[in-house]
Amino acid sequence: MSIAALLQAAEYLERREREAEHGYASTLPPDDLRSVIKRPKTKKSQGSRTTHNELEKNRRAHLRNCLEKLKEMVPLGHEASRHTTLGLLTKAKRFIKNLELQERKHASHKEQLSREQRFLRRRLEQLGSAYITKRRSVSECSISTISSTNSSRSSSSSVPASSPSSISESDEVDVIGYTSNQSDSDDHSSVQSTSSDSGVAMSTSRLTLSEMEII
Repeated sequence: MSIAALLQAAEYLERREREAEHGYASTLPPDDLRSVIKRPKTKKSQGSRTTHNELEKNRRAHLRNCLEKLKEMVPLGHEASRHTTLGLLTKAKRFIKNLELQERKHASHKEQLSREQRFLRRRLEQLGSAYITKRRSVSECSISTISSTNSSRSSSSSVPASSPSSISESDEVDVIGYTSNQSDSDDHSSVQSTSSDSGVAMSTSRLTLSEMEII
């Protein structure tokens, strides 16, 4: 049932309620008057009227049920206790328009988020491929560094070491030279001491002869 049909039904119900309060019957349109005048009062017409009244009663009950459900869905605010059917339908129409506007805004925002998600996914794929390339280059560089280090170590280990015989010969030469130098210095010292002792002895003997001559 559309909003326009609900509005017409609400207006009809309010008009009937006002007429019932004032105590007078509603005037029928000319077409309805003609149909009432032309229609004979028979048992068949009475049965159809009873059926019509029953259908009208069911329709009003269904309409009342729909209005009660509409009260629960539409925010009425402080006027919930004293609202009219027409006011309720007007607020429902305004509420539906607001919902449609919010739905359009949410759809636009959702589309924007979808575009951002696609952009971020592509950016993530680009960064992932760049990271893999960088890691591969770093791995290749480290492998080349390790291989160059191993080659330098192998070349340094291939250099021949000094033979122990040459080291021992040089040590022996140094020891011999040190010993000969030490012996020469000792001999020189002994010669000097000997000469000094002889000098003392000669001077002593000369002093003795001179003293004897004086005596």
